[in-house]
Amino acid sequence: MRAGRELFAEQGYDGASVRAITSRAEANLGAITYHFGSKQALYHEVLRSMVVPLRDRVAEVASRDAPPLDRLDAVVEAYFRHFAAHGDLPRFLMERIAAGQLPPPPVAVAMKSILGTLAGLVREGQRQGSVRDGDPVLLSLSLIAQPVYLTLVQTPLRDVLGLDLADTESFERLVDHARAFVRAGLTASPLPDTA
Repeated sequence: MRAGRELFAEQGYDGASVRAITSRAEANLGAITYHFGSKQALYHEVLRSMVVPLRDRVAEVASRDAPPLDRLDAVVEAYFRHFAAHGDLPRFLMERIAAGQLPPPPVAVAMKSILGTLAGLVREGQRQGSVRDGDPVLLSLSLIAQPVYLTLVQTPLRDVLGLDLADTESFERLVDHARAFVRAGLTASPLPDTA
């Protein structure tokens, strides 16, 4: 599976041949069919191995005993930390989307679950008055957009702007900024004083 993940990340789904994957894994040509059934099934398993832990992490953060805004803030950090551990995940996700295709089933299932969890948190915050009015799904997508986009553009951030996410201090600064930015975007405005 590791060889498949590496080659899918380097060459994309279409560019990674079964022969190249089995060669890198030092396995026989039939190993993918034997263990996974097909190249597509291997690809889906690779994706599942990256998105299920993220889905589970978001669910864990959402279930904490804390105010909704604090939990939403923690989700932003969880995304960044997950992407730092799985740096190729955003590329996997964007490859199919950029080609005008739907995300593979493991990704679609995880996306729906994560968005449902986040929208529920947003609704909870709206009911309590801490999260601003707005479509909970769109607000959730805006939250996710920060870590996804900033992870996708990490090479230009490093090479053009000098912000290297491999540097711990720069990474923490970016995470703190994104958390503050998302919190500011989600926080309900106080009612004006009419007295």
